[in-house]
Amino acid sequence: MKKGLFLTALIMVFFSFPLSAQNTKPLIRLMPLFVQGIGAEESRLIESLVRSYLSDFGEVENHIDVSSEARLPDYIFTGSIYLERDSLIFMLEIKKKAADENLSFTMTSKSIGELALKARSLVESAFSVENDQTIPWESPPLDLTEAAVWGTWRGEPGIEMIRLHRMGRGIAIFSSGAQMALTWTIEDNILRVRQASPNVERYYHPLPYEAAKQLAAEAEPMAWDLRLYDNGNTLRGLKTFTGIGYTEKKLIELVPKKMQNVEWTRSGH
Repeated sequence: MKKGLFLTALIMVFFSFPLSAQNTKPLIRLMPLFVQGIGAEESRLIESLVRSYLSDFGEVENHIDVSSEARLPDYIFTGSIYLERDSLIFMLEIKKKAADENLSFTMTSKSIGELALKARSLVESAFSVENDQTIPWESPPLDLTEAAVWGTWRGEPGIEMIRLHRMGRGIAIFSSGAQMALTWTIEDNILRVRQASPNVERYYHPLPYEAAKQLAAEAEPMAWDLRLYDNGNTLRGLKTFTGIGYTEKKLIELVPKKMQNVEWTRSGH
């Protein structure tokens, strides 16, 4: 039997927020982003995130799929990402069908991970203005303090529990029973959690042992960038990790700096 290729043991998961009940969703046309100063893979990631977040508010169409008989879009989104003095500038511009002017929204990030983390807020800011709050969007993140993150959290699939202690220390307990030491800091109202112990095979359960062994030897440390929501009961953001492709037993490809949306829920103090 021919061996199949299984791509990426860890997958991107997008959390969505429901659109208010309407008979017809607004049509949103997403134009290609103008990108300068970041790689093609990073550019595709940001564009896919923007598309996913826009889909919470309406039906998203690609500009190349538009025909002469197509319905006119209710909104047209354009955007750009460029590097300026070691900072990434992300600009989104929205044009409403019934309006004569365009509105622009801009943010600055220190890294592509931070930019990806803030992308949802930028999309929501655009709809906040354009829709006079008739479409629900996620509330702004809360102010982070050390006391706000101390305690026990339930993690994403594969992680049973995270304990964040004082002095920037913590521990994650995986479904496999493995434990990972963590460090954490708060910067720019973002909780930055980092793997602090060496990789072991059980961090990558349920991969086949040989593939998990190779991944443990070569993968970069895991990292999380999270923001606080829901009266302090939810940490939500992005996990950065090394993705893989493998055959039945052997790891054949490493995909560094993969990202996925994650959510941790408070379980106790």
